[in-house]
Amino acid sequence: MTREMEPPPKPTTSLFDVYLRLRPTFSPGAERFLDVEDGGRSAPTHITIRPPTNDHRKRAIERFAFTQVFEEEAAQLDLFKGTGLPGIIEGVLGQPGREGRDGLLATLGVTGSGKSHTILGSKAQRGLTQLSLDTLYQSIGQRITSLAENDSTFPSLCQADVSEAQLFPASAFLESLYGDGALPDRAASRAATPMMDVSFMSASANPKRYIPRLSNLPQYPAIEDITASADQSAEYAVVISMYEVYNDRIFDLLTASATKGAAAKRRTLLFKSTEQSPDKKVVAGLKKVVCSSLDEALLVLETGLTERRVAGTGSNAVSSRSHGFICVEVKKRHRGAVLGPWTSSSLTIVDLAGSERARTAKTAGATLAEAGKINESLMYLGQCMQMQSDNAENLSKPQNVVPFRQCKLTELLFSNSFPSAHHNHHNRKPPQKAIMIVTADPLGDYNATSQILRYSALAREVTVPRVPSVTQTILSATAASKGLASGRTTPSATQEELERALAELARLREQMEVMQLQLSDEISRRRQAEASWKAAEDRMEEAEAEIRDEVWEEMERRLAEEQRRWRAARDEEAERNEVHMDAKLEILTRGIGAGEVEVYEDPAQTGEEMIAELEGENERLRLRLEEVERERGLRSPSKKMRVLKTRKWEGIEMDE
Repeated sequence: MTREMEPPPKPTTSLFDVYLRLRPTFSPGAERFLDVEDGGRSAPTHITIRPPTNDHRKRAIERFAFTQVFEEEAAQLDLFKGTGLPGIIEGVLGQPGREGRDGLLATLGVTGSGKSHTILGSKAQRGLTQLSLDTLYQSIGQRITSLAENDSTFPSLCQADVSEAQLFPASAFLESLYGDGALPDRAASRAATPMMDVSFMSASANPKRYIPRLSNLPQYPAIEDITASADQSAEYAVVISMYEVYNDRIFDLLTASATKGAAAKRRTLLFKSTEQSPDKKVVAGLKKVVCSSLDEALLVLETGLTERRVAGTGSNAVSSRSHGFICVEVKKRHRGAVLGPWTSSSLTIVDLAGSERARTAKTAGATLAEAGKINESLMYLGQCMQMQSDNAENLSKPQNVVPFRQCKLTELLFSNSFPSAHHNHHNRKPPQKAIMIVTADPLGDYNATSQILRYSALAREVTVPRVPSVTQTILSATAASKGLASGRTTPSATQEELERALAELARLREQMEVMQLQLSDEISRRRQAEASWKAAEDRMEEAEAEIRDEVWEEMERRLAEEQRRWRAARDEEAERNEVHMDAKLEILTRGIGAGEVEVYEDPAQTGEEMIAELEGENERLRLRLEEVERERGLRSPSKKMRVLKTRKWEGIEMDE
């Protein structure tokens, strides 16, 4: 039996209205662990989660309360209306004669639970961001300001900005990225120095970038019937900026698009107070784009989203690796005979990265480090929300300090929501209105989902533990012993509780001893495995050394054989050349010794007669050589060489 709990009163000082959206899933065979309680005539506000049947740990059934629960069949338009976003947009536009109220929309959930789909939509449906922009421009209508060439509106907008930002008209910004048309040469202006002329149109625009087609963007659902009231006596300007928190650092998503290369190093931005905003922290140095129409705003939005860090993991094919911030700043001034000063209010839309477990997501390397930073920032966010919820429930007690300065994410979300010594307490601007949409998969990861629900829900109750825990048993025994001193329990009952507690302690001691033995065995096996591993490495090194020596010796042997072969070939060739030379010398020596060779020149002979005579002499010498060869028979070349040498020198001495 579960105990019934009435819906808790809505905390008056809560920073967030927390809504829960369940993702429709199609996982046959998966066990559902989350049930929505029937709210009767009103929308459901409570859910119950039960541990899976295959989980043998001692876990309790938990019940959580939210502002409203949107079940699986809820559409994007239902969520847009049910969360009160039109009212937040109306507050941002402001009432006549009053400054607008800031709004914040954030999503939280496990990776793959539908956060980005809720905020940014899909190829078929628009998200809450696109619906909010559409509602904003429909509500402003013709009261949107004009940025004509001869108009001083743009310089006044730059002067009114307090974040030391760089403001650009949407036409110039898009032209610098996608280029094709001839647009006015509008100069970039910093907020502090609006008249500085620095050409934003550069030749470094990437010609390979293609402008997103508006016809390809989703048009459903349509919201022609939804409008927010605006100040009829004022004119408005809509300024869009986008940035992300990646590894606890802030990066501009619109600046990275205009750099010369995708690999250019991005500059880290600071979240600080500026000269024009001493009582409020802002992200200084952002690039902001003044959008005069919904189409321009959607193109700027798509441009910034392409620069956001994403990666594929085991849990989600396209997982956000950073917390994305979309800031829609609405500037307003009185339109009359004398133009009033610009006032500013903003709608900030935050797409938080999903928490994930490294074992489930199968992350490693840089992706694992990113997941660590994401989980750390979400843990700090949970601590801040839990602390704020505790303060809201105990208004009569001293309020605890919410530790929002632990990371950049919580600092961005909470720093301007709490008063400080530097804040102007006489400022009449109403406090920020914030809503949190928590997404959950009823058939997903029970552990990760329950952790998100614990610190995001407005109220939580643990009901009907399945098995009494050891701690409860010991505490009950302690309470019984204290009750004995006050006389509220009998000695027999106290003795029974004490015996049970002692028996439980003995059982735990036995389990601890068994676990210590198992631990020692595991340590011993690990040491043996490490020793075997070391021995195997030593054997591998020895085998490698032996193989290297064998290969070296074989190479040396083959090299020596090759050298001997080449030397023998060289000697054989030299001997053949020497024999050939000896044969020539022998022929010459015989001709000289016999006196049969006469070389003379007859001036009366013609060239043809001399050639014929020489050819005949050569023929006679050839025949004589053949006769000598037949006489000599098979005489060895070495003996020929010695005889020829002797005859050679004898012939020379005789001539002398």
